[in-house]
Amino acid sequence: MNTRTQEVMHEFYHGLLINDGRRFRNWGSSRSTQPAVYVEPVSYADVQAVVRDTGQFPTPVRPVGSMLSVTETILNDGGTLLCTRKLDAIIGLETDEQGRQLVRVQAGCRLKKLNLWLQQQGWEIPFQAEIGEATVGSVAVGDTKESSLDGPGYFSSHVTAVLYIDENGSLRILSDRQDGDAFYEFKCSFGLSGIVVECVIEVRRASLCRANVTLQAFDSPQALTDGVLKLREECDALLAVVVLHQLACFAEQRYRADAGNVTPGSSQPACEQYRIAKRLAIQHGFDGGSLPQPQGIVFSRHDFVNEYWRPAETEHRLDFQYYEHDIGMLEQVIAESYRFTKAFEQKTGFTPTGWATYFVHRPERKLKPYGIYSGGAGISCSFDPIYCNPNEPLWQQFAREYNRLAIDTLGGNPSPIQTQWLQPGDVRIPRKLARSRFTTPYYQQFLV
Repeated sequence: MNTRTQEVMHEFYHGLLINDGRRFRNWGSSRSTQPAVYVEPVSYADVQAVVRDTGQFPTPVRPVGSMLSVTETILNDGGTLLCTRKLDAIIGLETDEQGRQLVRVQAGCRLKKLNLWLQQQGWEIPFQAEIGEATVGSVAVGDTKESSLDGPGYFSSHVTAVLYIDENGSLRILSDRQDGDAFYEFKCSFGLSGIVVECVIEVRRASLCRANVTLQAFDSPQALTDGVLKLREECDALLAVVVLHQLACFAEQRYRADAGNVTPGSSQPACEQYRIAKRLAIQHGFDGGSLPQPQGIVFSRHDFVNEYWRPAETEHRLDFQYYEHDIGMLEQVIAESYRFTKAFEQKTGFTPTGWATYFVHRPERKLKPYGIYSGGAGISCSFDPIYCNPNEPLWQQFAREYNRLAIDTLGGNPSPIQTQWLQPGDVRIPRKLARSRFTTPYYQQFLV
């Protein structure tokens, strides 16, 4: 077959295409990959063309958004890396047959952009994202966590429909009203079942949040556990950063406040000072900077969806692990993690900078059939070590060894996009969710 005939067989593709052998890195510059082709589609037809043309766009095709993940999920050497960031239109608000208010948005839209747009309309997503650079498509079928004031604390629970390109290049639709189990399973697929190009998300009238911020110290792991649970009982939602080796806890207690979509002037400048300080602390991986401890600040939740710059390799930047536990395990998790951390510190002189602690409401099993939060109705907590340099050898050693405690001994559920150094069997993804056109070697090891 001559070259001219081959060219005729290719479908037209209009977006950015790079096939010069360059490498692409994640946000923290801790992972890199060298795909045969990198593409940024500008239309759904572009995505269809990529999926259909196995010659020009080698298998596997891996969809990515802002490449924020700390794990090897972006790795696709020799395959096709498909970035959705140019499919970022907010199509508009609509109401479904059940009277639910919804927003329709393309998969590459960043959460900060979507939150700002909704704020202008007087609406909000119940999930208050911390990382505004994350894209809608990635969080619709991936793992997220947030100490939510209302409803489940993960983004995909609010997604009511998805449009996606299947392995044959066809445009498909799944929704909670028409497709039930197949829809809920798709949202557990990490992009292995198809490439999301559009999402429909339930929204509600915008509301304000009130918060008290404190730093507390304790004299034992048991007192720390009791203190964290007490802090949570006193408020509507709690976000905590535990400095485990020092038995201290930085707590942001959140309370429901009035309706509204604008941070009141009475809370400024304290609110903005806290927001900026918190954003910088997260950006730098809590590398020792102090945080304000405001009391009674009232703010629009949209304002606390932050954006973060892509750091240089020489900068301190956030790196972390993630483990889901039932709230009933918190006492054992803290006690065992404290013993492990102090022993590691004695052996190496190293400790993580902190442990992010979230509390997430789980739905019934039908609505989250696989992965984290699939244990049925209840409350989950995460206890996630964080550090300020992903390439520090002692941090990597700590994370590898702690995996065995958190997963094997404590029964924690890890995430393939938020838990590093996993082994086959640590995560179990049903094989029926994966299509060969979209399954990279990294995900292949977790299929069962």
